Amino acid sequence: MSKGRKAGDLTARELKIRVSNGHAYDHAEIALMLELPEPARTICAVAAFTGLSRSEIPVLKWEDYKDGEISVVRKKSRGHIGAPKTTAREATVPVAPLLQEILAKYRKDRNYPPVEGGWMFYGSKEKRPIDMDNLSRREIPPFINGAWRGWHAFRRGLGTRLNDIGMFPNPDKTKAGLRKLAEAVRKTYKVKV
Repeated sequence: MSKGRKAGDLTARELKIRVSNGHAYDHAEIALMLELPEPARTICAVAAFTGLSRSEIPVLKWEDYKDGEISVVRKKSRGHIGAPKTTAREATVPVAPLLQEILAKYRKDRNYPPVEGGWMFYGSKEKRPIDMDNLSRREIPPFINGAWRGWHAFRRGLGTRLNDIGMFPNPDKTKAGLRKLAEAVRKTYKVKV
């Protein structure tokens, strides 16, 4: 806390973050974000259908994605790339068929093989892992009419929706639930890949 600030005084940004931390994206909000321009569209799809965090997504490499699963092997925090926060976060995450299609199109449109390092999502200038804060501040808001509630709202939303349909935390049920949720978004909102 800076000098002159009293405990309990929040900046506008801090207040906005607190409010957004309680939000969980629903199907309609996810469908809206699947209309974003790339790479925001695919990054939001990964967040929505895997529950990966804002520190895990930017350092995904194409080699981490195989056989319908994404392996979490690194995170990016304050510009540094390292191991995930806990061993529990070092896991494989099932990838729903809709997300597999979105990733395949994204990969094809990006003319794989990848840039140096093999990053899935990289900055257009430096070809390093994308800056999630810049993406969420500069590139996403103009397209979603103020509906941005932060990266954690994807995790919260996924957990909430899986729990609501009784598919969480059992791994086999979670995989089936991810397929079911992705297909519900696809059919209800006519999501095209």
